[in-house]
Amino acid sequence: MTKILVVEDEAILRGEVVEWLTLEGYEAMSAQDGMAGVEVAFQNRPDLIICDITMPRLDGYGVLLEVRSNPQTAAIPFIFVTARAAHEDIRRGMILGADDYITKPFTRLELLQALKSRLDKKAALERDLQHEVDELQKALTQEYEQRMLNTKLVAMFSHDFRNPLAGILSSNSLLRDYADRMDASRRLVHLNRIESSVLQLMQMLDDMMVVAQMETGNFEFRPEPLNVEIFFQQLVEEFQIIHRDTHLILFENRFPHMLVTDMRLLRQIASNLISNAVKYSLPGSLVHIVASVHEGNFLLTFQDQGIGIPDGDQTRLFGAFQRGSNVGSVRGTGLGLAIVKQSVELQGGSVHLESQEGRGTLVSILIPTHTN
Repeated sequence: MTKILVVEDEAILRGEVVEWLTLEGYEAMSAQDGMAGVEVAFQNRPDLIICDITMPRLDGYGVLLEVRSNPQTAAIPFIFVTARAAHEDIRRGMILGADDYITKPFTRLELLQALKSRLDKKAALERDLQHEVDELQKALTQEYEQRMLNTKLVAMFSHDFRNPLAGILSSNSLLRDYADRMDASRRLVHLNRIESSVLQLMQMLDDMMVVAQMETGNFEFRPEPLNVEIFFQQLVEEFQIIHRDTHLILFENRFPHMLVTDMRLLRQIASNLISNAVKYSLPGSLVHIVASVHEGNFLLTFQDQGIGIPDGDQTRLFGAFQRGSNVGSVRGTGLGLAIVKQSVELQGGSVHLESQEGRGTLVSILIPTHTN
């Protein structure tokens, strides 16, 4: 069922809009002010947000910037509903990333038409993305398979750049326009989000080079001693800064040695599996990572509490462009597990997957390696 969040401080109007939406078959949620609206959006990830501008504690512009600054909610369609209809107000809202603007008073029909238009546009974008993936799946069967795969890899990373860039821009705008209304801890959240997003972009550029080298057979395996504890603490911290409002990512180290491995490959493995775990898990759930020793080898496990993988899909998901049949509208290219498998096999290791639909997934990575 499509979820709609209504953020409005006028109780009568808020109740009326919620009733309209419920009668139309939507799952309607509501919040009485901007701060509450941001919290509901982060916890429930609605499919669309309807928001007033003039509200106590945090106005509609602030709500929009908060939503756009979080990668988990950045793409949610956003409609302003307000009595302020001046051209400069509309222009400001659109510049900040609003999708539509309705002035009070409005009719039930006007609201529903605007809502349907935004949802249709969102569905069309998702269909276009799926169409691109389908076309690339067909291209894999043709003689220029490798060239198309490399093209898709570039497109994938280009698409993934947008979320951290959006987070940087929105957090910067919030600090510029609302810093005087934030306490120190809230300002620090946005400063950390900017720093983490920049580091993520830099790492993604390095990752793209590694993937391209692996695909062309030019990757040079360069093992070196690595402190597992420090490596994963830093990686988890990067993800946790971005996803702190929605997921808990916990790393447990039971590997007592320095690990001799190629850090670039280990990051490919861990980043893709953490990203998948967050993407396909409900807000508030745990992603548990454990590093340990198994028969003298390095064992790394990733356990999530997500949607799980149907039995019939599990044997094919390590192929390029393959996705689970139960992913619904969650975006993805189907390349993550293929990259993981390739990164593990370059080190002579193996990947094992256990999953139950609706109960989560456990991915185990076993890598034979020397230790220091």
